[in-house]
Amino acid sequence: MAAPAEGLPRVMGTNLCADLLLVSVAAPAQVVSLSRQSRDPELSPIAERAAAYPANDGGVEDLLYYQPDKALVYSGWTGGRFGELLAGQGTELIEVPYPRDWNDALATARSVAAQIGRAEAGAALAGAAERRMQELAHDLPPLRALYLRPGGGSAGAGTYVDDVLTGLGLVNLAAEQGHVGWGAYPLERIITNPPDVFLLGYFEQQEPPGASAYARHPLLQDLLARRPTVQVPSRIWGCGGLELVGAAEAIAAQLRALPDAEGGP
Repeated sequence: MAAPAEGLPRVMGTNLCADLLLVSVAAPAQVVSLSRQSRDPELSPIAERAAAYPANDGGVEDLLYYQPDKALVYSGWTGGRFGELLAGQGTELIEVPYPRDWNDALATARSVAAQIGRAEAGAALAGAAERRMQELAHDLPPLRALYLRPGGGSAGAGTYVDDVLTGLGLVNLAAEQGHVGWGAYPLERIITNPPDVFLLGYFEQQEPPGASAYARHPLLQDLLARRPTVQVPSRIWGCGGLELVGAAEAIAAQLRALPDAEGGP
């Protein structure tokens, strides 16, 4: 196996979110393997880069095979109970929490970068992402926005979605209505109090009929046809890491291009 870059530890990602974080903060030669998910262009924004590395299925067997110095695993990883075994084989697990908000994403990037010997690069990357996020709100109208998934899920206060919306100068309608965290948003409330703009996440994906009945409701379909909609770029949205800057840039560009920012009657 390749020697570590500049004496840095050899590191492996075990799922798509870990891979996105790893490739953003690591030196390329540090990366031992990335998850198979990261090669899927429908799921991964780094599919082309990921193809340059061996793929893994995120299991303990993969870590024993590749024997990285460190491995990024997300909270709840089922192989965590084998931590002592892996440590005995020379692999340290870095357990990465799923970010609750934008500050979590910045802190996690800095922390993981420091743990793999890339503290300076991680701090610079997080600082640039923070500044870019702040810049994006310039000249955007303060619209009331509602993030919506095909099954009716939305995001209230205390989520990275809320941070992105408020960071862009928007009013998160779910948070305004008292919603906290992740959960369903009542269709009746949308009909009686619609947003100025819908932010649609994962609407471009094929969902089973039962999981997309909310999105196919005639009343919602009629409202979506009459109100401005913005497509959230799903591939850089679900993990809530520094790639949220790219999602925010795409959202801001679509908002600036809206012909009628105030929505229909």
